[in-house]
Amino acid sequence: MPEWAYEVVWSAGPFVLGFVATVLSRIRWPKNGPWMAAIGLVLAVGFVALQYYQSPPSSAPYNGCSDCGNYLGRFWEPQFTIFLAVIGYVPWLLGVGAGIGATAALDAARRALRKPAT
Repeated sequence: MPEWAYEVVWSAGPFVLGFVATVLSRIRWPKNGPWMAAIGLVLAVGFVALQYYQSPPSSAPYNGCSDCGNYLGRFWEPQFTIFLAVIGYVPWLLGVGAGIGATAALDAARRALRKPAT
């Protein structure tokens, strides 16, 4: 697989996940839409926490990362990790927005197809 394909899959993953979760849960904006944004924020914070706990302790010898340093007792690079979390959160929000729009369009189509009461 070409190298650019991994970047497309990595950035499209949060979009597709947010879109599918929103459409399947039938979320609507004024009432429940902010909950999906909050779920994405929890996932982003969970990603940062997971990277923190997977990094080696500061006393362990680790030569795989030239930019890493000792932060909060671990040998990792928090700025880059937070940057990746933000990059993942933005497509999530776009996917949630597209899912809310698709749900509204499906509801409008369903109302248009209903037979008028006689």
